[in-house]
Amino acid sequence: MKTQSLEVATQMIQEMESDVQKMMGMIQKLRNRVACDDLTGLLRRDEFFHRLDSMVAQSHGGTVSVIMVDIDNFKNINDTEGHIVGDHVLHRVAKVLKRCVRAGAEVGRFGGEEFILAIHAGTERAKVLAEALRRQIQREVNVTVSVGVATQENETSIRSMVGKADHALYQAKQTGKNKVCLAA
Repeated sequence: MKTQSLEVATQMIQEMESDVQKMMGMIQKLRNRVACDDLTGLLRRDEFFHRLDSMVAQSHGGTVSVIMVDIDNFKNINDTEGHIVGDHVLHRVAKVLKRCVRAGAEVGRFGGEEFILAIHAGTERAKVLAEALRRQIQREVNVTVSVGVATQENETSIRSMVGKADHALYQAKQTGKNKVCLAA
């Protein structure tokens, strides 16, 4: 009788463990839905900033750079080809960005047709990656992008670094598009 009760209890525990594992899987799926943009699968802006904060805190004096990417003339794509085509372009650009960065980098959708990346790299390596991304997007997606790059300096806040990358992106747009500009 005791052996049978023990077997029943063991089976109940195994079933509960299985249920807990299923629930943990569902919780992870919900976290991913909250953290990621539905269209591109990239991090949402607030989740990107959360991870950028962690990246900088864990860099222990290492260098972190931010790369901002904006699809040139995207409004024209939506206006002439339609929003479905525009969404397809966003999705394809996101795939290129995800595929072309190393593990440990963070990639997010900043808003609209803007994307943001954070990498463990100094200015030169970030510039090389930004240029490679620009060329690869043009080759694979057949759109051009403008890119701004900023590197964290010891006294620079994360928001300031992103602001500098955004300003460099604006310079790229203002000086002819389809190029990479570095923050001053």
